Amino acid sequence: MPFSLLGKTILITGAAGGIGSETARVCAELGANLVLADLQEPLSIAEELRGKGAAVQVLAFDVRDRQASEDVVQQLPQLDVIVANAGFCPWDDWNEPGWDDVFHQTIDINALGVINLLRPGLNRMISQGSGRMVLVSSVAGRMGGLRASPHYVVAKGGINAMVKWLARKAAPHGITVNAVAPGATATNMVQGQAFDEQAIPLGRMATPREIAMPVAFLCSDAASYICGTILDVNGGVYMN
Repeated sequence: MPFSLLGKTILITGAAGGIGSETARVCAELGANLVLADLQEPLSIAEELRGKGAAVQVLAFDVRDRQASEDVVQQLPQLDVIVANAGFCPWDDWNEPGWDDVFHQTIDINALGVINLLRPGLNRMISQGSGRMVLVSSVAGRMGGLRASPHYVVAKGGINAMVKWLARKAAPHGITVNAVAPGATATNMVQGQAFDEQAIPLGRMATPREIAMPVAFLCSDAASYICGTILDVNGGVYMN
């Protein structure tokens, strides 16, 4: 079955909740062995999935730490797929005092953190002659989003551009690089934020599972000829 992930080891960052933990659930259902990472070990989702028979390893590291990211990638016995999902979405106004510091934090997590993970990931996958990389971007990087702040837009727009650059670099080695760009999704990240759901053609926010399933698809052999694509999963907010 080309949609199966049986036998594949998938590293998911930002796995403690939201899209990350739901991606872990979907990938586990499809047979994957999981390495789940976050700032603290994501023990709750790991325990849940182990209870259903999944093979799960947990890690705690900060994607902003280049050496820590490199150590993780190098030390895993098997690594077939990287899902770069760790993210940070502040809602502050750019006129607020201290906004520049939040800007750097946003870029460090959402852009540099992805590079820290995928740089050693690419080297490893080149050496083994195969691999998949799936980046979690945002509709904000496509068209500014519905409510996103400019630092988040800049970071996610950079991710969308990097997908193209990295895909061209990786493809000759049998490695695919793609991204999923979600719209507003009902996770803790948007708690307390008001969205005009009438601006979404489907009339509602996404559930985390509706984002996780396309991510899992890009991890699978069913997506073997998809390369350098940003898959828009946003209820019609941005139509490519």
